[in-house]
Amino acid sequence: MTSEAFYNNEKWWTKNQAGEAILKVENIPISHIGTDPAQAEDMANRKVALPSNLGITDNRFGFALKYLVENTVNLIYSEHNPPLSDADRKRMDGNMPNEIQAELAYKVRPLNGVWATPPYLHNGSVPTIDDLLGDPEKRPTKFYLGSREYDPVKLGYKADPITNGFEFDTSIRGNSNRGHEFRKDFSKEKEIKGVIGPELSADDRKALIEYLKTL
Repeated sequence: MTSEAFYNNEKWWTKNQAGEAILKVENIPISHIGTDPAQAEDMANRKVALPSNLGITDNRFGFALKYLVENTVNLIYSEHNPPLSDADRKRMDGNMPNEIQAELAYKVRPLNGVWATPPYLHNGSVPTIDDLLGDPEKRPTKFYLGSREYDPVKLGYKADPITNGFEFDTSIRGNSNRGHEFRKDFSKEKEIKGVIGPELSADDRKALIEYLKTL
């Protein structure tokens, strides 16, 4: 993508502390996207035991991780020979603040190479992109993982029963395949949990799939 309009779009780009352009990667609240909340809830509610010598008092997992990473990085910087300047430290940090967090949300990722990363949704509960874009009521409730035979039509690995494969069951907590749905009852005026777009025709799904293959 080399379009000037793309790189000047404020919805997609922001700047770091050095004024360099960086891509915005949003956290989408579970209340909007409607996907399985277990992973985010467990991460937000998880507490950890902290040795006193770490000097970290916040035992919430996300925040404890934040300070542990920051302390580790600062220790490495302080032992560097020759000593690092403040400017060097900021540059090596990408001129970005430490913002590790644990929200009830899931991060939006760029779609480059998404065709090669099945299964889909944050918990891997939907085997193909065609299943993800189609009728959510018809998403497979059980499928097998372990195959490396790729389906270039639906974009995903073959999910038929295989010897020594693992059966993924979407009825188990944390494995729900709902949310991120394209349905007839989509409305721009009224948000419906988990419905992010209107129902897609077979031709529309095919066109999107062919486009995603190019990324």
